[in-house]
Amino acid sequence: MISMAKAQVSVGINIQNSRNFITVGTDTDKELFGEARLGLGRRTGLELMGGYNFVRKSDVNVYVGAALGLFDHYHPRRDRYYDDTYLAIPFGVFLKPFNDKKFGFVIEAAPVFYGEYGSYLRGGVGFKYTIR
Repeated sequence: MISMAKAQVSVGINIQNSRNFITVGTDTDKELFGEARLGLGRRTGLELMGGYNFVRKSDVNVYVGAALGLFDHYHPRRDRYYDDTYLAIPFGVFLKPFNDKKFGFVIEAAPVFYGEYGSYLRGGVGFKYTIR
């Protein structure tokens, strides 16, 4: 169905210091892309992210984005979950070192702003595959 619709969908896993995410999004090689991140752990959360690639090359993309976190969120400095929203500004690099440019590795850091509970810096690594 994806190939018939000419859609390009990316899927991946991000391993962060505060929470691990399963990601589904649009083609990360485009100038603007979007991603939904399902946060896993003791509880489930959702993060919606829009990104802008300010460097787009065949073997590397560098991006900045804006994310809105919804539902349960684990705050690592407070060692507990909160039912509230948060904002994040992800900065990342998507490396595609293989001949098949559909698969690559993600390195990302994001300041997370969490209202009255304070803010912190989240970071991690992951991998991503684009279905074309």
